[in-house]
Amino acid sequence: MIDAVADRLPGLLAHELRNPLASAMTGAMLARDMVDEGDPRATVLDGVLRDLDRMTGLLDGWLGIARGAPAVDAAVDLEGLLRAVAGRHRAELVTCPPALAVRGSRPLLERALDNLCENARNAGAATIRIAAQHDGRRVAVHVEDDGRGVPAEHADRVFEPGWSRGGGTGLGLFAVAATLAACDGAVRCVPLDRGTRFTMTLSRATAVAT
Repeated sequence: MIDAVADRLPGLLAHELRNPLASAMTGAMLARDMVDEGDPRATVLDGVLRDLDRMTGLLDGWLGIARGAPAVDAAVDLEGLLRAVAGRHRAELVTCPPALAVRGSRPLLERALDNLCENARNAGAATIRIAAQHDGRRVAVHVEDDGRGVPAEHADRVFEPGWSRGGGTGLGLFAVAATLAACDGAVRCVPLDRGTRFTMTLSRATAVAT
């Protein structure tokens, strides 16, 4: 019974959280309507609404995966995605080919990149660099940091659920790996002389959904 619940936990959590989240979104929208544009609280509420919208996308994505639906049903504008993540985490976007799109779920991929950046900061990184490249068919997104790094013997273990060297939950990098697998991609950890590089590999899309 416990194993069955654990297997269905992502879908169960997504299902149970959708209604409270919808109520929170409605309340935040009503509060925003009551605030004038010049009011400094408007900026705060706009941020709350953006975060709630991202949470809704995440829950819908994981609920779809739990139901067996593919997470690769859309073309995602990669440059827009990387700029949003880089801005949020004060990371440097080194390069991204123009008009490049990948197959996947924008909310799930955004959260996976957030996890990589948060992991880097938790490892003491002062600098995070993001870059993307493609070979015509597959796209590689690199997230490189100058933090404490990962010993070479642990490079494959970092994606195991519950594995952590720093006392955390050990779920962040596991969630990244699970997300990439659901998006028909993969992620690998490359220890560096100083810091770590995580490389996400995804299928290239031919057009960005509008």
